[in-house]
Amino acid sequence: MARKSMTLIALVSRALAFPAWVNEDVMARALSSTNSAWTEGLRQLSLQDPLGVSRGESNCGIIPCPSFDEKDAFVSITGEHEYMAPTESDIRGPCPGLNAAANHGYLPRNGIASIEQTVAGLGALYNLGPTLTTALAVYAVLITGNPLEGVWSIGGPLPTDPLTSALLGNGQGLSYSHNNYEGDASIGRNDIYLGGGDAHSLNVTKFEHAYSVGGDEDRYTMDKFRQHFGSVQQESIATNPYYFSGGAFGPFIVVPAAYNFVINLMSNHSAEEPSGYLDGYNFKSFFGITGEPGNFKWQRGQERVPENWYRRSSARPYDIEDIPIDALIGYLGYPNTLLLGGNTGTVNSFTGVDFNDLTGGVLNAQTLFEGNNFACFTYQLLEQGIPNFSTGLLNDLKPITDLLNSAIGPFLGGLSCPQFGQFNTGIFDHFPGHSYSPTGPDTNY
Repeated sequence: MARKSMTLIALVSRALAFPAWVNEDVMARALSSTNSAWTEGLRQLSLQDPLGVSRGESNCGIIPCPSFDEKDAFVSITGEHEYMAPTESDIRGPCPGLNAAANHGYLPRNGIASIEQTVAGLGALYNLGPTLTTALAVYAVLITGNPLEGVWSIGGPLPTDPLTSALLGNGQGLSYSHNNYEGDASIGRNDIYLGGGDAHSLNVTKFEHAYSVGGDEDRYTMDKFRQHFGSVQQESIATNPYYFSGGAFGPFIVVPAAYNFVINLMSNHSAEEPSGYLDGYNFKSFFGITGEPGNFKWQRGQERVPENWYRRSSARPYDIEDIPIDALIGYLGYPNTLLLGGNTGTVNSFTGVDFNDLTGGVLNAQTLFEGNNFACFTYQLLEQGIPNFSTGLLNDLKPITDLLNSAIGPFLGGLSCPQFGQFNTGIFDHFPGHSYSPTGPDTNY
């Protein structure tokens, strides 16, 4: 699979030109609404009990979507966006939403995307906001991708590149990003240890448990999935001696966020339900599942956008402020899901660590939830997960880390965040799941 090589100078120039990658009106709207969901979420949490907020949250988040506009919400799945199953050389991975985007050409069909392609494609398909998409894509490029070429893989390893591999190694992709981007207690994937090193293939039994959450009314909500997340965590603790939930952006934020993404991004929107609904039909289609309960079949790599599906409103993109507020509501409404630590080599041996020890005394389990501390902590985890490109030629990659800061800066700038030092991640070294690495299977999807 040939890819055009990019010089460091070109990468830097492109990074600094970020605002031109997306529609200027979309960017202006996103920046003007920065902190709106966060502020509203804190207001509601101060007026109600967190469990009540969770139970009342719409499928469009803490701020419901406005009235339905069919033209705005329409998503094409014909023509250039017609469904095509991946070929053997294409890459698919652990995220069904990304796989569906690639199968419909909203992301490159080979599964390898640039930051620009990610921002444009996920915005068009799911109305994922440009600031959040940029932050997540930059993180993927730096953690699991090829920073010199500015690309990342939605699944397995990138093709070997003699020029860049000598400097950075070969980017391993999301399928091999466990404890960096992905983590245990997934909605449908195995824990890494229980999967024998494979945390990107769907576990049909696990999906069926999630499917049953819809109940007789055949509807899935944020609150139902938060309860289910807690159940999955407890199952992992009881069955996985290497279960780990550590102080990194992936395990602590992205894992619960993945449950929230299913509701916020896969819900179908209509005039009757402008904030959206997710039923079993849509849930199965996005996860590549056919059949009925008790006889589900996973079509590997063949996740697809359902027929007659409409995305969330452009007036209510899912953006940078939504991840921490949804995670905060979940952790406050269901405090048993706030797990920092892991099993110690046997099942049911979960041992927690103190936020005070992780943050060098800046935050503890109580102050974490005061004011804006949780949002500050969330994106500090993301920043501290970036590799330290500190020597030689790699100093020239600083603009791409600056790009990450440009995405999250407008949000964090208004929060008066406490000063964090380097997090003490050494406190996790004695957990065997902290260092357990993905090993396979040797497949693109």
